[in-house]
Amino acid sequence: MKRKPVIGITAAHCNEELKSYPRARYVEAVREAGGQPILLPPVAAAEDAEEVIALMDGLILTGGGDISPILLGEDPLRGIGDCLPDRDFSEILLTQKALEVNLPLLGICKGIQVLAVAAGGKIFQDIISQCPESMEHKMKAPRDFSWHEITLQESRLRTFLGEERIAVNSVHHQAVSEAPQGFVISAVAPDGIIEGIEKVDAHFCIGVQWHPEVMMKDKSSQKIFQELVAAGAGYYRRRH
Repeated sequence: MKRKPVIGITAAHCNEELKSYPRARYVEAVREAGGQPILLPPVAAAEDAEEVIALMDGLILTGGGDISPILLGEDPLRGIGDCLPDRDFSEILLTQKALEVNLPLLGICKGIQVLAVAAGGKIFQDIISQCPESMEHKMKAPRDFSWHEITLQESRLRTFLGEERIAVNSVHHQAVSEAPQGFVISAVAPDGIIEGIEKVDAHFCIGVQWHPEVMMKDKSSQKIFQELVAAGAGYYRRRH
């Protein structure tokens, strides 16, 4: 039987899981794309992160609450929401280890922010207070519907989606403010808020600000997971 690429999916804290960020949708999206999903509990040390990453063919950084400002090296600003520093610390460790070995990686919503921070970029703690002219990024509709369009810049994301503009959902109030060195901005909202980043020299390292796992009826959402799983298959072949 052909081996399916193993895709690790970061697990939420139980309080987040019950609130509004079910991992089941990520699991379903990976399976639909031909991968073998594995839920990853938080790790507490770099050695543990290294061992976990060694078992994976790909990694998904999932959505959730805000990143703890202490891990940003910043004071907390007004508007910041609930934080779970143990989860943040774990995901930053996993991301850094994944980047070291060029593991295919997809960051979704909070995941794009974790990716940016782990790689040396910066985020807005709260879009509304730091970007007062921005539009509303916390949608007032079910998240399986689109909320606004984004423009895709020259990037791998634009290449495999084959579109210059797509409609996405939006459930965030933090966002990448500065892409890390070695990354390009691959998508922006109409107000200029960064909606996508990717590492230039990586096999597959992409962050998206929206939630494609709940929009799998759209071909663009399907394609994102298909490309991740395909990159995971290539990563496995290179190692064996």
